[in-house]
Amino acid sequence: QLYGSPEGRAAREAPVATVARPPEPRPGPYYVPGGGAAAAPVATTDRPPETSPWPYPYYYEPERPPRRRTSALASCLMAAAFLLFAAGGAATALFLLFRPQPPEIAVAAVRLPSFAAANGTVAFTFEQVASVRNPNRAPLAHFDSSLRVAYAGGEIGSIYIPAGLIDSGSTKHWSTTFAVPAFPAATPPPLDTTAQQPAAAAAMMEVDSLLVVKGKVMVLRVLTHRVQASKVCRVGVSPIDGRVLGFRC
Repeated sequence: QLYGSPEGRAAREAPVATVARPPEPRPGPYYVPGGGAAAAPVATTDRPPETSPWPYPYYYEPERPPRRRTSALASCLMAAAFLLFAAGGAATALFLLFRPQPPEIAVAAVRLPSFAAANGTVAFTFEQVASVRNPNRAPLAHFDSSLRVAYAGGEIGSIYIPAGLIDSGSTKHWSTTFAVPAFPAATPPPLDTTAQQPAAAAAMMEVDSLLVVKGKVMVLRVLTHRVQASKVCRVGVSPIDGRVLGFRC
């Protein structure tokens, strides 16, 4: 009767409502049904858990871990260390290339133009010829340079050399002369012309000369570096006539 009645016919002719099947969820972590939002996600590889009824529970996008600030700080530190290392290497190379070097001194000759010995004292004029070379790539401004003469460990005379400038890679020749006042010295007795005295004739007096050169050199036209060089020579002098018997430096 239900299907024969007008109500039955209307029910048969009415369109049947259909329910669209939800799309397949993407593989990923899902929340266990009934666990709530605070439940820990369950990771699957293909499909949701077997115990989940249809429709599937909501799919939650996996949370990406926040970027750590330590990684950025480490990158900055590495970049700063690389820059410091590069700057240090460049500074070292420039310093080795333009490293200030002391001047080179070479003594060419030593002479005593005048000599006098009397009453156990000696006085003479000391002359020394030397060459000073500047091996640096920048000019050398020398100042406060001096030449000193000593006998038996004590200074007997000195003179200061005027300041000047030596170009890079060039050499200057200095001829320094000054008078040494009389000082006590062990002199042999006068020679006896009637007898042979080879021991007295072979007597020798030794004096020491010290040449000091001080100056400064510009490094890369920014820094000023002080340099200093010295040369010590021992001179053998005849105490009779003041002849220079030899010298070594």
